[in-house]
Amino acid sequence: MLLSRLKYLVMDPPPLLVFEITDRTVSGVRRNAKNFDVEAVSSRELPEGVLDPSPARPNVIKPDLLEQTIRSILDELGAVRRPDVALILPDSSARLTVLDFDQLPRDQKERMRLIRWRLKKTVPFDVDQASIACQVWPAGERVAALVAVTPPEVVRQYEAPFENAGLWPGFVSLSMAETLNLLPSGKMTLLAKRSGRSLSMAAVEKGIVKMVRWVELTPGQGRAADSWADIAGDLYPTMMYVNDSLGVPVTKLVVCGFDLSAGEAERIPAEFGCAVEPLRTPRGHASSQDAGIWGYLSVH
Repeated sequence: MLLSRLKYLVMDPPPLLVFEITDRTVSGVRRNAKNFDVEAVSSRELPEGVLDPSPARPNVIKPDLLEQTIRSILDELGAVRRPDVALILPDSSARLTVLDFDQLPRDQKERMRLIRWRLKKTVPFDVDQASIACQVWPAGERVAALVAVTPPEVVRQYEAPFENAGLWPGFVSLSMAETLNLLPSGKMTLLAKRSGRSLSMAAVEKGIVKMVRWVELTPGQGRAADSWADIAGDLYPTMMYVNDSLGVPVTKLVVCGFDLSAGEAERIPAEFGCAVEPLRTPRGHASSQDAGIWGYLSVH
């Protein structure tokens, strides 16, 4: 289930390097050139103030430090034959939304014109110049579209350090869009993914994204000691919205990036009235710093 591309480029074979950036970390993996199995994994914390992810302002505040971090990870991952890399950006660097239509034109230009017109009401930047990617599916007698939108200059800020390091970011996506690939298809599921100062949520039913929501956490909110107590206040109204607006209760809450104590893990199902489980990858529980990488690898 490929959910979002900010650039449409055919890449065959797929890139051997995959990187994910959050506001606090940079992570990367290197794959085997023959069977594409993951051979090396590396991650680095970013110094404070290197990034400030947002679609409405400059994101890369200290590009030299970001480039140094990328080069350090490359040294640990080892050499690759090809310079192409898949790049997964922070959720808060773009806007991901679900739009509902009576119908969409078949002509791609007309379709994008209509989507841009709808987005003008919801995003805080120039939609006419923005990079947009979408996936469309039937929604009863209507049509729904999962849309990712961000200014092209934001994407360029993230691409430039990789290019300076001798790499070519031919595929660019969002962490949440790729992470959704890790969800099993089934009854209504709410994915709650915390990464740094952001909380991203998506309601998914039978492989179809019904709703997405992003919340910027206040300073101090989301620390390991009090993450659940603080963020539960954002999750509960979201679950109520899914139930009331979509007419389907959430049967499973999948969490990523939460440091839950044993007591909290036992208490959550009773509080929310649904099953609760951590997001999983082929290597175990997903981390908020590389969930997008493993979601990408699950379909590429």
